[in-house]
Amino acid sequence: MHKNAIRFIESTTIDDFGQLDAVPESSLEAPVSLDLDKLPAGVVSGNTLIDFSATAQEARSGVSLALAFANLAATAATRREDGADEDDWFAAYKSNLIQLGFAVSQSALTTSRFRKRNLAVHKAIIPFLTIALGGAAIGPVILALLQNLEKQDPEQPWITLFDRKTRVFSVREMFFAAVSSDASETRIRHVAARLKVTENNTNVLFFKITDTSAEFESATTTISVNNSLLAVLEPPLRDRLQARALDIIRTAPITPM
Repeated sequence: MHKNAIRFIESTTIDDFGQLDAVPESSLEAPVSLDLDKLPAGVVSGNTLIDFSATAQEARSGVSLALAFANLAATAATRREDGADEDDWFAAYKSNLIQLGFAVSQSALTTSRFRKRNLAVHKAIIPFLTIALGGAAIGPVILALLQNLEKQDPEQPWITLFDRKTRVFSVREMFFAAVSSDASETRIRHVAARLKVTENNTNVLFFKITDTSAEFESATTTISVNNSLLAVLEPPLRDRLQARALDIIRTAPITPM
């Protein structure tokens, strides 16, 4: 299994390198540079907000890199498909994690509808997201950040970053991952949150709906991986993503000096 997963990492086409940024627990200030060996309790990896508050430090880097790799590979695959949509992307994303050796459950789907004027969507979805995550004790960093959004300027760098990561297809989609680990296994409670709006007048990060109706969908997936496998996968994942970033630097067109 290890050899197959490593061959998959080395041979799979991946999209432009995604950014991994720290998410401060007390505020939504500008992202900061990260040390992969000392990741904080909250990071944004690709389009996923990861809560590591219940995760051992040695498991954090491998999980972040695996989710980033699955993200980039899914984006590259769906760009090559005519008519691919967000469901195709999510199916590819989960398939990539399976090929890395992760165990991935069937996704449980929930739909909620909102028809209120001047609705703060982030506040309305917190109860549903809490249930999808498995309770308020799971993913506390994620829930705290959502609760704090109403106190923040929508032009804050963190919000701008996360907003940009959600725009994959015609709907607004955000991924949340609450990670926990013990001595032998790392588990991820993964929630894909999707907002469909009947009128095109949402504000930054889909957190405000003005005089319209919206449909919120969430897909909860349980993902797990053996810690020994995660330790084997981390070096080739780090090497492949680093090599991709260097390729982009080498090949990017620049203005002659």
